[in-house]
Amino acid sequence: MLKETLKSQIPVFSGADINHILDLAQKSHENYLIRSNQNDLDKALVYYLEAMKINPSIPHVYYKLASLLWEKGDIDLTSAIQKCRKAIELDPKSANARLYLGYFLKASGNYNEAEKAFKTSIRLAGFRSSKPRITLGLTIIQRLQQSDFNLIDFIKGIHYFATGVIMATYDYDVIRMFYKSSAEDFSIFKYRFKAGFHKKTGNFAKTVETYEKAALRTGRKDLFYSKIGDLLVELQNPQKAADFYRKALLTAEDDIVLWAKLAELLQNFDKNNHEEIIDCFNQIAKLEPLNSNLFYELGHLYLRKEDKFSAVNAFKRAIEIEPHNAFYHNSLAYALVQLQDYDGAISEYQKAIRLNPDSEWTSIVSQALGAIYHQVKDNMDAAIVAYQTAIVLDPNNIDAFIALGESYQDRNDLDNAVDCYCNAVKLDPNIPKLYCNLGLTLWEKGCIEESIIAYHKAISLNPKYEIAFNNLGVVYLDGSNSPEEAVVMFTQAIKNNPNYALAYYNKGRSYQALKNKAGAAKYYQMAIDINKLTDEIDENEIQDRLYSLFSVV
Repeated sequence: MLKETLKSQIPVFSGADINHILDLAQKSHENYLIRSNQNDLDKALVYYLEAMKINPSIPHVYYKLASLLWEKGDIDLTSAIQKCRKAIELDPKSANARLYLGYFLKASGNYNEAEKAFKTSIRLAGFRSSKPRITLGLTIIQRLQQSDFNLIDFIKGIHYFATGVIMATYDYDVIRMFYKSSAEDFSIFKYRFKAGFHKKTGNFAKTVETYEKAALRTGRKDLFYSKIGDLLVELQNPQKAADFYRKALLTAEDDIVLWAKLAELLQNFDKNNHEEIIDCFNQIAKLEPLNSNLFYELGHLYLRKEDKFSAVNAFKRAIEIEPHNAFYHNSLAYALVQLQDYDGAISEYQKAIRLNPDSEWTSIVSQALGAIYHQVKDNMDAAIVAYQTAIVLDPNNIDAFIALGESYQDRNDLDNAVDCYCNAVKLDPNIPKLYCNLGLTLWEKGCIEESIIAYHKAISLNPKYEIAFNNLGVVYLDGSNSPEEAVVMFTQAIKNNPNYALAYYNKGRSYQALKNKAGAAKYYQMAIDINKLTDEIDENEIQDRLYSLFSVV
């Protein structure tokens, strides 16, 4: 994991360090306000909590903690308001405590109480009341947007806002934050300009050196290490680029862009690093929990890792966010097939088909549904309907025609099977499997010559098609009583696939038909030996053939 614990970065303090702790807390808080860096927020929280342990009577610690904890999502508005009231109890004259109380009252929808708190803050702050004035002005205007318009209140809102802007010149805190922000911006600009110059002149080593120096001197490691990573990607050094993205993320764990850069880099150059790629996506998902596409991508990453249960959970989360996305239902169905939850897969495929975002795509989904009914459920009627639906959705889906033909063939509806294969041939006459399937169907119909022609066509398209050679040999042997021709075909099938047990068995049958007992015995035994590994044939059937060679009649 890329995360570092704050305990390793923050020293242990004693009571004598209280002022130093408060100073560090304020600096971290200000850095967070300027940079919106999660690491700065965490540091500020730790410092303020440590200060509270040492001295629980410091008023500003309470409202600062309320702000940070609420920002992080660790407390609700009620708790935040309570902490602000505690600060006011400790220091009734604290203008900032009233200002923060107003913020949280406004966030809770209590505009009237919030306005009272801001007005008290203005009275207590005097010339330094820029922030409460601006905030009060905006609050009044926002209240009017949600209720009946009141001209007098609108004028008051404009008045408070305008006077707040004018009085910003008297507010030391505003001026100091503006100066600090400007100084940091100038420092960053200076280093970026210098590094940009070196990059333009092709001095990449100096560019990296400048960025590294900037990262240490400005504290913006997230920005400048990311810049180094970007440069190294351009220079085609992905491993070092990933290292710098990781270093940048140590101080910017809430930077979605950085996580995305690292994830993309790993996917392009380190595809097998499934753990870290998945971690990147999980981090992005935490920052964007309603981004359904993130969970969709995460599901596919889990599938690549063969973590099927996590893939299912990721796809389900994507569907929770976007229930009418057909692609999410299709992917969930595929993941459920991997878990052999075929009923669940059927349900998800059906949902994807009903949503039908694109006819050609939905045709493929319908074909996948048909395959489950056909190959798993052995429900030929449902399979045929699914395949027919696929063809209606996309009349050019040749695979659906083949699958439909195979379903008819398995149901012994040979005429419809032949029609399907012929329709497929019209779409693409150069698919060997089509002619092989057609040859088998014609053989089962008793059309010997036509079957031989179909198998020869399959072989002409794929001279290494061992199944076509074997099946053609069977037609020569059992259909046209030509065992010599059959031996040639089985020999070629074995040449193309030396582990094809059925071809050895059939070649043995051919030799037996030719009264060559030695040849038949040899190939029956070879079929038995290979079949122990491939388990293609019932071994008893081969044994019976072998023993019959030497039986005495």
